[in-house]
Amino acid sequence: MALLRGINVGGARKLPMKTLAAIIEGVGGADVRTYVQSGNAVFDGDVDAGALGEAIEAEMGFRPHVFVLTLKALKKAAEDCPFAEAGEADGKTVHVVFLGGAPAPDAAARFDEVKTPAEEFVIDGGALYIHSPAGLSKSKIAERMDRILKVPTTARNWNTVKALIALGEHG
Repeated sequence: MALLRGINVGGARKLPMKTLAAIIEGVGGADVRTYVQSGNAVFDGDVDAGALGEAIEAEMGFRPHVFVLTLKALKKAAEDCPFAEAGEADGKTVHVVFLGGAPAPDAAARFDEVKTPAEEFVIDGGALYIHSPAGLSKSKIAERMDRILKVPTTARNWNTVKALIALGEHG
């Protein structure tokens, strides 16, 4: 599956999901299914993140961050989420942030310094898990995560994670 960052936000970097599906097919994906307009695609076959980013740039004129992961990896990230129970209660308050590399060594300490009292987080296994009861838009962790982590990221709320797992399992 592919998770794209920074498309179809505020009218900028528009990428219709039908176009995304066609681009994915063009770089080796098959049976592409998309979920919402924010750059979530589940597909069969092997697709390279770099090749997909290049193909999007060639077609659309911009290159989003592209994360490609397997259904198994997404399921593992969900199983490892320390806030899954809170996510089941309110899926918009729990986010899985996928990391495009090892986070800065001081990331946890810096998040502890900036987080709101209600926020919780865990950095584990290539993901940052955030529980922000007030929502991600009010999260001090989310506001600063790129500067603190110093790696490319893309976040999905718990509802989206569960929907992508279901889409991957059932087509």
